Amino acid sequence: MSTRTRLYLEAEPFQNAAGAINAWMEEELRALGHDVERFNRHYPNPGDSGIPVANARRVLALHSRPAADLAIYCDMGLGIRAPNRELARRTFVFFHGLHGHPATWLGNPLIDLYGALSPYMHDTIASLLLTPDWSGRRCLDPRGAANVSTMVPTLPCLEAPDGEGRLPGVELPRTVQEALDRGEVLGHAIQPGKADWQAVCSILLGLRAQAREHGHPPVRLVVAAQDFAMLQHVLRFGFPFQAHALAQALQAADATLEDLLLPVPHLSQPALFRLVREARFGLSYNVTPEPFGMYVLESVLNGCPVYTNGAGNNRHALPPGHGIQVHETEAMAAGAPDAYASLAARIFQDVLAPAPLREACQRGSALIRRTFTRAAFSSSFRACLSRLKSDAARPDWAFEDLVVRLSPTVRRLDAASGRFRSDYRDDQLSEEEQALLPQVLGKSAGDVLRGAPPLAPLEALFDKGVLSLATPESARPPGSTPGAWAWYPPDSAFLESSLLRDPGPR
Repeated sequence: MSTRTRLYLEAEPFQNAAGAINAWMEEELRALGHDVERFNRHYPNPGDSGIPVANARRVLALHSRPAADLAIYCDMGLGIRAPNRELARRTFVFFHGLHGHPATWLGNPLIDLYGALSPYMHDTIASLLLTPDWSGRRCLDPRGAANVSTMVPTLPCLEAPDGEGRLPGVELPRTVQEALDRGEVLGHAIQPGKADWQAVCSILLGLRAQAREHGHPPVRLVVAAQDFAMLQHVLRFGFPFQAHALAQALQAADATLEDLLLPVPHLSQPALFRLVREARFGLSYNVTPEPFGMYVLESVLNGCPVYTNGAGNNRHALPPGHGIQVHETEAMAAGAPDAYASLAARIFQDVLAPAPLREACQRGSALIRRTFTRAAFSSSFRACLSRLKSDAARPDWAFEDLVVRLSPTVRRLDAASGRFRSDYRDDQLSEEEQALLPQVLGKSAGDVLRGAPPLAPLEALFDKGVLSLATPESARPPGSTPGAWAWYPPDSAFLESSLLRDPGPR
């Protein structure tokens, strides 16, 4: 008898990168003999005037069916219908990101298994589920934290080296080739809605100054047309962020947005790969943390290095020396003038002498091809299904056994000043929080409680996202356990620096 499985997924098959992963998951289920029924998100019908008549009819239809054996949700798919036992006997939620309906899954006893698409997401999800109540000596969802699995995604381009043709998009505009014909140096940053544009424009203005100083052809960044239109709006109206500093910087450099940026519409994958192979660098200085980082991996795979602040999994996606250059300094975190000048100079020197980074991308490409294979995705997804067939794991540790560590979202923490930058927020610790931090870091929750620390600063360190709790196994020294960090060999320097959360440039 086949397993009746229902999929509640935001993206339709090959609608985008998330849709490609969704499609492969569905293919795996069908190959295993599951009877699959898929529901993608339904947006309100035109003319509904905000009254959810169509949604009410859809919810009624969902409840008219007998309960499935298994329901699989992506994070955004949780908005289709919240998990309940009337829909399915078992529930599995996996995460393309953390934007989708967090109140629906955080601490929900009806979710039998959580799935992450990167070790970074595994650690972040687990840390959220282990949010502590120090006075009650408990955490949000210890059972959930014991049931987080990591899947190994694959990249569409590993099966389609010239680009997955089923993903939507247009051909490369003529303006790009014309810029190349004029001898311009092009970079790329075409993930719409993700960039820290104050940082990106500072880098580009620095590159413009470097090019002028060395009598070199101009350097421009290929960006999504919608981001370019947003920046034009910002400069005109000062919204959605303050544009005064950017306008002043452009004026001081005698530059316009068109001198820095080359807008393109949404590109097909074949067109994107043609651009990346011609580009000399990529920028991923993002405000949105990457849950996996497919874009930066595709760039390295096609021979183009990427410079990034490391938001999300970008700082873990490849080991150092493999084509992803993580660079974020205290001056950047503090918003200091000319904070990006040294990075612009470094990028420009790498453009003039590209051989070392070209070799780094070759190493990165080889590692990507070995690691993010369809076979690895299949094996890890099937392992998740096997876990669902058994009873949910119960933690073999108590609250007192959990270990205090830096949150997986922290990118920089300056012990002297207390200033920190993370994927959650940028802030500064109070003097009391700063003094308490070294007293609790690395200790078990039981040892922390025995020290009777002041409760307010302790909770603040967790609420600001600086500290989190980890299970005893995941907090062991690097290399002593495979843990979540199993993408690369356990004796690699990358694994050690990642687990220790070394936030410095590399």
